[in-house]
Amino acid sequence: MAGIEGQLWALLALFGIAAAVGVLAAQHARIQYTIGLVVTGLLVSAVGPPVPDPITSEFILLVLLPALIFRDAVTIDAGALRANLAPILLLAVVGFCCSIALVAVAGRSLFGFSLVVAVLFGTILMPTDPVSVVAIFETLDVPDRLAVLVEGESLLNDGVAIVVYSTVLGVVEAGPSSADSAPFQGSLELALDLGSGIVVAFVGGVVVGAAAGYLAAAVVAFADDRLTAVIVSVLTAYGVYLLLHQFGASGVIGTLAAGLVLGLEDGHADIAPEIHFSIGFAWDIAAVLANTIVFVSIGLITPVDLLATYAPGIAVAVVLALLARALVVYPLLELHARWGTQPISRPFQHVLTWSGIHASVSVALVLDAREQLPAALGDEFTALLFGVAAFTLVVNGTTMPRLVSWLDLGRDDPRRRLYDALAGRLHGVDAALETADALFADDEIPESMYADITAAYRAERATLVDAIERLLREYPALRDHERRRSERRILLAEHEAIKRAIQRGEIRGDVGERLLADVERDLDRVVTDERSARRPAPPATPPDWQELLDAASVDLDLGNEVVDPDRNPPESDSEDSADGSP
Repeated sequence: MAGIEGQLWALLALFGIAAAVGVLAAQHARIQYTIGLVVTGLLVSAVGPPVPDPITSEFILLVLLPALIFRDAVTIDAGALRANLAPILLLAVVGFCCSIALVAVAGRSLFGFSLVVAVLFGTILMPTDPVSVVAIFETLDVPDRLAVLVEGESLLNDGVAIVVYSTVLGVVEAGPSSADSAPFQGSLELALDLGSGIVVAFVGGVVVGAAAGYLAAAVVAFADDRLTAVIVSVLTAYGVYLLLHQFGASGVIGTLAAGLVLGLEDGHADIAPEIHFSIGFAWDIAAVLANTIVFVSIGLITPVDLLATYAPGIAVAVVLALLARALVVYPLLELHARWGTQPISRPFQHVLTWSGIHASVSVALVLDAREQLPAALGDEFTALLFGVAAFTLVVNGTTMPRLVSWLDLGRDDPRRRLYDALAGRLHGVDAALETADALFADDEIPESMYADITAAYRAERATLVDAIERLLREYPALRDHERRRSERRILLAEHEAIKRAIQRGEIRGDVGERLLADVERDLDRVVTDERSARRPAPPATPPDWQELLDAASVDLDLGNEVVDPDRNPPESDSEDSADGSP
């Protein structure tokens, strides 16, 4: 009982620190909450009385990390993640492995590590943490694609890191008792072990996670109860993570896949909007608590005395981490620009490079590794990695707003915020009307009550639609921006529809590939440079279907009128346009 009581007091102390930081952050906008937690923890650790470690590696990896991963999975834009999966995988898998290699090669000469220990050092050092950066992005209102790239890479990156760490640590433990002299068993053998481990972890994680996500969605839809939905989501998140962790697959990837599937609102029409909202809200609270515990604890358990002892080595490790990140991000994204369909602009590359904050996963892994390594090597690992974590959290985190502002990527525009508020409220009103219609159709509310409720919502909807239309008319730049966003979403949906038609055999493969190429060409026009304010130009060449139609000499009387994209569409007599939707 005393042990549990002590842990409760430790948690209360953590939340007390967090509450104080939260009050300061609310009063001073320049204080970032997560970074304030770390700095406060460091100050308490440096000048306060000794504090017992409030957190362990198992607690981070088995309790806090699943909550953070699942929350991001159920709230992230799955369509945007899917559209940017190629560069995300390139950075999270290929880039992470390349950065480990760079750190390992440099670590041998700079720190005198054996090759296997140097690889272990790189594996622990290079995982990135999206929490601080994404929180900053939300305040700066950066482009959606940039936020998805940073968050998606970090989520997959963490999964790869844990798999690689387990494999490399097994090699270290297989050697002599002194890890400094652990024999290298052949670079090819180690590379094959790592490659097979990553493949098995990814495949197993995706299959098990997706299956669990679909099963959870079916249970949630059948129960149709908000409390049950939250409980099922908790069972899914931790059940998948622990099961895959037990059998050597990636619990991170599995939890991510399960969350993505369960969070697909468009894919589960039988789950009511309020159910999705309850799940997201519950996991938002869980993520806030988890982040609070992680970041205060990082500050509290940072070994200040070791940081002073290993200060020169920490400086070298910081430079090494930053250089390895840059030497991976820029070349890989340039390669993607040559072969991919949606190149990533140079300003985005700068932010992706600087967003390499190494915190929660790195701290959890080094806490675990410290118990497996000789005391001297464990102290060196702890000092170097905690030093890098503290530096990147404080320096990269606090300078990120200036970098985003300097690159002109922020969208802190009152008109944009007003549009987002109006559009968000319109979505809410539409969901309310849809729910009211369903309740009335099922005879769950009387007609008089239904009329009263919907009358107010319909009046508000008309006001919102009118306000949005007037705002777009008065500010052409805002209208052009929203047009590009809408066109991109429509093109992505068109791309997916053609792919599904090919898979079902409704379209011949060669014809389908040409149709996909047309859509990808249009996507290139829209998303080549996210910073550009230019209106997307019309296609330079006609689409493939138009060429086929011309070659067939079939007169379908399609007309040759050139439509001005700025002009409102002609009035339609069809009933489809009678609802007044924008």
